[in-house]
Amino acid sequence: MVRDWPFTRGLAWRMFLRDTRATYRQSFLGYFWLLLPALANTLVWVFLNGAKVVNIDSGDVPYPLFVFTGTVLWTAFNGSLVGAMSIIEEARGTLAKVNFPHESLILTAFGKSLLNTAATAIFVIPFLFLYHVEFRTTMLLFPLGMLATILCGTALGLIVVPFAALFSDLGRAIHLGLRFGFFLTPVIFPVPKSGWGHQLMVLNPATSLFVTSRSWLIGGEPPMYLAFSLVVFASVILLTLGVVMLKVALPHIIERISA
Repeated sequence: MVRDWPFTRGLAWRMFLRDTRATYRQSFLGYFWLLLPALANTLVWVFLNGAKVVNIDSGDVPYPLFVFTGTVLWTAFNGSLVGAMSIIEEARGTLAKVNFPHESLILTAFGKSLLNTAATAIFVIPFLFLYHVEFRTTMLLFPLGMLATILCGTALGLIVVPFAALFSDLGRAIHLGLRFGFFLTPVIFPVPKSGWGHQLMVLNPATSLFVTSRSWLIGGEPPMYLAFSLVVFASVILLTLGVVMLKVALPHIIERISA
C-alpha cells in the first residue's frame, strides 16, 4: 500500500473527476443537484414546523439554520457511508478486467463525499448572514467536524464492504436502517433532555459529531468533546481495519463476481 501510494493517489483523482463529470454532465440542472437535496429537506421541515404540524424547539438557534446545518452533517455521514459501502458494486466491471491499486476506490469515494458535503456546506454562509449570527473563532472548527463525520461514515461503510459485496441483503438492510437512523440522530431536532429518546441518541456514534460540530458553528447545545474524540479515534481504527479487510477479501470477491 505504501509503495503504490503515488500511483493510487493519481488514479483516484482521475477516477474522481471522471465519475463526477459523468454524474452531473448529462443532467439539466447539473451541479445544482449537489445542493438541491439538502435545501429541499430543510424547506420541508421548516414548513412542517412553521405550519405547527410538528413542534420542535431549537432553543436560541433559528430553526431553519438548525435544520440546514444538521442536513449538511447528515449529507456527510450518510453519503460517505453509502459511498464507501458501494465501491465494489460501482467498480464491478473494472475489477474483473483491470489490475490496479484498490485503495484508489476508497479515496475516490472519500473525495465524492467531501465534494457533496462541501458544496452543500458553502451555502451555510448565507444562512449565517441572514440570521445575523455573530462570528466566533469556534466556527473555524466546523470543517473539522464535517471531516470527522465523513471519516466516521467512511469507516463504517468500509467495514461492511466485503459482506455487502457478497450478500445484497446486508446493503438493503443498511439502507433501511439509515432511514430510521435519520430520526435517531439530531438532524432536525436537538437531543432530548431525558427519557428513552435521549438514551438512544447518546448511543448513536454520530450524535456527538453532529452536536459538537453544530455547537462550534451556531452554538445551542453544549459540545460533547469526550464522545467526539472517542468516535474519531474509533473511526481511525475501523478505517485502518476496513482497508486491510478489503485488501484481503477483494481477490475472493473478484473471483466470485467474475464467475
